[in-house]
Amino acid sequence: MKKLTILLLLLLSVPAFPASVIRQAKEAIKKKQNLEATAKNLLAEAAKPETKHADRVECYILAAECWKRVNDAENMKLYLKQKYDTTKFFSSIRQMFELLETADSLETVPDEKGRVRIRNRHSSHDRLLPYRKNILAGGNWYFRKAQMKEALSFFKTYIDAAESPIFEADDFLQTDTMMPGVGYLAVHAANLSQKPDAVIKYCPLALSAGIRNYIVQEFLTKAWVAKGDTARYMEEMWEGLHKYPEHTYFYSHLIDRLMEQQNYERGLAVTDSMIAWSDTVPLFHYAKSLLLLKLHRDEDAIKAADDCLALDSNYVDAHYNKGIASLNLALIYAETACTDLTNPQCKRDREIIRSLYELARHPMERVRQLQPENKERWAAPLYRIYLHLNMGKEFDEMDKLLNG
Repeated sequence: MKKLTILLLLLLSVPAFPASVIRQAKEAIKKKQNLEATAKNLLAEAAKPETKHADRVECYILAAECWKRVNDAENMKLYLKQKYDTTKFFSSIRQMFELLETADSLETVPDEKGRVRIRNRHSSHDRLLPYRKNILAGGNWYFRKAQMKEALSFFKTYIDAAESPIFEADDFLQTDTMMPGVGYLAVHAANLSQKPDAVIKYCPLALSAGIRNYIVQEFLTKAWVAKGDTARYMEEMWEGLHKYPEHTYFYSHLIDRLMEQQNYERGLAVTDSMIAWSDTVPLFHYAKSLLLLKLHRDEDAIKAADDCLALDSNYVDAHYNKGIASLNLALIYAETACTDLTNPQCKRDREIIRSLYELARHPMERVRQLQPENKERWAAPLYRIYLHLNMGKEFDEMDKLLNG
């Protein structure tokens, strides 16, 4: 009796064989019961190394059928105008695609006897084809809800399925006119969900849509930054500047990088080419003034700042550059100015230096008006200006500000 009890316990502890799991799954599908749990059990069985090749394929196919029945139930609620689970409605379809594509991929692998038998591709095609539009609808639904990670998963499924052997005969990459637009949405979703590999993968398809390509190119540059590939980043930045000069993102970031490298001459050449392309963009003239400042070409920097301010009189950084360039000129001139009070040249030199400080005063006071809270930027320059112009009241104010 004790031996019989032990034998029964051992039999009960033995896990179910694939045939048993598959038989139970078929019964659950027939009765439409415990479908999600059944799909989970099938995938667990397929993951076991001892599961035979044919049984593993069938596990995936039956798991897909479970999710089809889940979708059928939600679809019926929708048809009857009853409350239904939108997330489950869409996710069940995506599960079907992933599972049947996995099953198809497994069938291309030789079994235990070295045989390759692709038996389910045609039926998988017929089963999935009616649901393609729902995959796209699911991606759009999540995109509108700003759930970009989920949206991307649906767009990826839609695009990648077109490259699957299941749909090879359909040639969706050529015949589906929606494909480029889906690529555009996929790149957007990938960028917002910080998936640089997906941005890079779907960028060519997105660009073929011809929808705001400059934004797609911008996302591509950001993707290479995220991957730490500086060379590809710079390559795509130059490409963006060449193709979309009106989108100042590429220009401003390239100039920032050239400034970091202290490659001011190259930056100036690029800026001059941009001004030649369009001389009505204040940014280009401001950047030119900054680069000229770095190159110690102060008079030219003032001219470039004036060109910027002629287009935008409130461009605070151009006012600042003009003020600093004027102060530089005053300091440089003072270094070689005549100091002999008996020499008439001394008076002329003093007048020139004073005029340069006057030239610096207006733009620097404008910086103060436009950025009153940014005292660190304008207080010290105005202190020097008021000192040399003998403006006592204004000087005292700056002195108090600087000395707390």
